[in-house]
Amino acid sequence: MNDKEVAIIGLGPAGVSASIYLKRYGMIPVPFEKELIGGKTNYTEKIENYPGFIGEKGPVLSQYFEKQLKELDIKPLYKTITSLSKNEDGTFHLEYGKESRDFKYVIIANGLKQKEYHIKGEEAFNRRGFSSCAICDGPFYKNKNVVVIGGGNAAFEEACYLATICNQVSLVARRTEFKAQDEVIKRFKSYENTALYAPYEAISCKGTTSLEEVTLKNRETGETITIKTDGIFVYIGAIPALDFLKIDNLVDEKGFLITDMKMQTKVKNLYAIGDCRNTLLRQVVSACNDGALAATEIHQDYLQNVDE
Repeated sequence: MNDKEVAIIGLGPAGVSASIYLKRYGMIPVPFEKELIGGKTNYTEKIENYPGFIGEKGPVLSQYFEKQLKELDIKPLYKTITSLSKNEDGTFHLEYGKESRDFKYVIIANGLKQKEYHIKGEEAFNRRGFSSCAICDGPFYKNKNVVVIGGGNAAFEEACYLATICNQVSLVARRTEFKAQDEVIKRFKSYENTALYAPYEAISCKGTTSLEEVTLKNRETGETITIKTDGIFVYIGAIPALDFLKIDNLVDEKGFLITDMKMQTKVKNLYAIGDCRNTLLRQVVSACNDGALAATEIHQDYLQNVDE
């Protein structure tokens, strides 16, 4: 085991940032990624609040991430971490497939997974017509009617994208106060083919071989309405993807990793950055900041141990 090696679980913006800073400090980043470099930026229609990117598509930013890693000769391991545990000597044991390695430093940066969503009647057509990725599946619904469920930025942003290709986009939110930014809400309302249902919730759906209609209930009046739809896109929030973590008492009541200002968890040399940690803001810019801070703290700790 080389003390300069740092395992990074996930290569979204936070993991990419940590990898870059570690490399520049002379450390050895060992990033693990189970899907695509850039994480959820690959599935984001537009990046509008990251400095230097004005309405650029998310996958373009991901391509820049990948290019920079290549230029720094940082080689990702496309493996899924199945277990992260702590050894008796304070180091960490990572398992992935049939392989395993030990590290002195580990950074968890693997983001979130979508909350499960179920609605009465979906079993009749095996959930055909449900999705949580407008960029991935939106083209299948070109010139069709779709429903978006959620009240945050992701819901409104993806609904805006769908409005450019679909016949009708109906957004269903449980509350009249939205978590989305005002600018995104205004953009959604500016499209002629959009409708906003709030405070409503989807209570059932029907279809034969695929989804055909969904019934909504007003949470204040109890009124129900049924609208025709070919697809439902769900954006009701996400939770940290920490099934692999075998160390107890590291998360808050909502399942997010607790860290200090330097991104270190309650366990020394174990860090958490990006969306998986307990933080007020979950954006590309804040994730990159997290990665830089964690890398800097790790480098400082390494130097202190060398001096000793």
